[in-house]
Amino acid sequence: MPRNIILACLLIFPAVTFADLQISDAWINNLPPSVPVRAGYMTIHNTQTSPLRIVALSSNAFASVEIHRTVEKDGMVSMERVPELTIPANATVQLEAGGLDLMLMNPVDPIKPGTRVAITLRLEDGSEQILNMIVRE
Repeated sequence: MPRNIILACLLIFPAVTFADLQISDAWINNLPPSVPVRAGYMTIHNTQTSPLRIVALSSNAFASVEIHRTVEKDGMVSMERVPELTIPANATVQLEAGGLDLMLMNPVDPIKPGTRVAITLRLEDGSEQILNMIVRE
């Protein structure tokens, strides 16, 4: 195939890149069934050379899943919703108590320690990545 045809094909059909987030130590804290909100923690690593942005989260196990940040203002601590989370290129972001974390609200069914919960991350480019989080004591 002549070089010009290959070059033209590359211009017409650009390479498709898929999100490559490596997620480790993903877990949800266990709380009594009467508590409607759980927190989720994990380490997220972006192996790509460009930033990736998580724009939405969902789960069949919870009515709502959001990213929140712990904020201290005037001696009061509160949680603030983070509408999008950018993971810089070749960087790691930690979701942990006292910082960024997942807020998993209103479980559809009771969850117990050892249960695996699927969470779907939707990225800015429209791709999705599913991760399994385990419920811990």
